[in-house]
Amino acid sequence: MGISLTEGVLEANSRFYQALRDGDTDSMREVWLNEPRAKCVHPGWPMLYGWDAIKESWKNIFQAGPPAHIEITDIKAYVAGEMAWVICIEKISQGAGNQTRLGYAQSTNVFELSGSSWRLVVHHASPVPVPAGEAASNYNLQ
Repeated sequence: MGISLTEGVLEANSRFYQALRDGDTDSMREVWLNEPRAKCVHPGWPMLYGWDAIKESWKNIFQAGPPAHIEITDIKAYVAGEMAWVICIEKISQGAGNQTRLGYAQSTNVFELSGSSWRLVVHHASPVPVPAGEAASNYNLQ
């Protein structure tokens, strides 16, 4: 028996974050819907319109230095026909000299069923305060 639609969306979401952790633009291309209607909002950035702009943003992010370590928590997936969305919290830590920069983002990832694969069509990540009970770093990303 095959996996459920929800499991498929969660796997696609995991592939997105693995491509991000790996700093891999080829894997990003496989995850995203490679069309002009794709949209992306990185934390603190304006909306990017279309796969070409999104691809360039990832290329620039990955060339800027080693990929950030990203953990995702509070993951919830919803499926409605051929559309689905995953909401989660991103905990982003990145080395900066001898310090670690730390930040959190609330993320919404919207997927569309394309053939038999879920493709990311919208990624929107907005900075959020450090959750209660988490240690704040002296050098936060926000």
